[in-house]
Amino acid sequence: MKLTDSICGKQLYLSVMFIGLLLLTAFLGFHSEVFSAQLPLTPREGWAVFLEMNDYPNSGSDLPTGFSDSHKWNTTLQTLDWQSNHIRFYHGELTQLVGETALTFLRQNADANDVILFYIFAHGNYILNTMNWLDWFPIQWGNLPSQEKVLVVSACGSEEMLPQLSDSHVHIASSQIGEYSWAGLPEESLPIIGDVFNHFFTNALINSSADENADSEVSLEEAFEYASPLSREYITTVVFPAFPSYATLCNNTAPHPVLDDNYVGNFSLNVDPGDSPMTPVVLSPLQVALIVFTAGLLTIFAVMWLFIIRKRQSLG
Repeated sequence: MKLTDSICGKQLYLSVMFIGLLLLTAFLGFHSEVFSAQLPLTPREGWAVFLEMNDYPNSGSDLPTGFSDSHKWNTTLQTLDWQSNHIRFYHGELTQLVGETALTFLRQNADANDVILFYIFAHGNYILNTMNWLDWFPIQWGNLPSQEKVLVVSACGSEEMLPQLSDSHVHIASSQIGEYSWAGLPEESLPIIGDVFNHFFTNALINSSADENADSEVSLEEAFEYASPLSREYITTVVFPAFPSYATLCNNTAPHPVLDDNYVGNFSLNVDPGDSPMTPVVLSPLQVALIVFTAGLLTIFAVMWLFIIRKRQSLG
């Protein structure tokens, strides 16, 4: 009888331990699911600012393009699934304050996993001298948290506006230092309105013909290689004949777009906004107490049930 009681006691002990561990595992598993539901999602999002100035009251050299370059960029990014509320337009008079405001928008919203794009269209001398570009932009641009930064400048001699930084970036200029970019105006009746290089570049980003490695994405590098010769050909064959004075100014040599690529691999503007964040599930102290109470109650019932079975076995 004592041997039987000892065996039954061990069975009871092991059964209770098993049920307790099972209930504890279930509770911890549920709590883990609750915790994971609250973890923040970090998809690769895109944030962009477009700065464009068409009217120059003090110089008389207006560029009435209707802000066409910003609109071309916006169309391209929308095609690549960028969210419209992640894009800001700064049209009108450009100042250092406007530029810093645009950078603040990027700094406050983008994280290290996001793509940020800064585009500016204006006269080169205006950007350098009136906006004091080199005094503030390189430092503030370099301090942004993203490791995927894109700067595109449409201006005469725009290579000079590209910051010399060692971080991860792609910087693009429509012309080399000392060269004169071309922006078409509606009154000229030429096919392209706005910056010529930017026209071909924004189109190339959503043109499968520019996808050299056939990976179904057009990288910035591929778009640049595709757009640059088209831009120079257009200026040489269309703009120069229509405006001989511009051809003379350029020594009959179309401006050379510039690519400063310090990004490892191919830089794609395709983004992943991610799924809608899960609604966080937060347990209140009362809910936790109920779960623990229920687990304890089930354990007590299990012990009582095993005790009854043991008694019946003893009587038998």
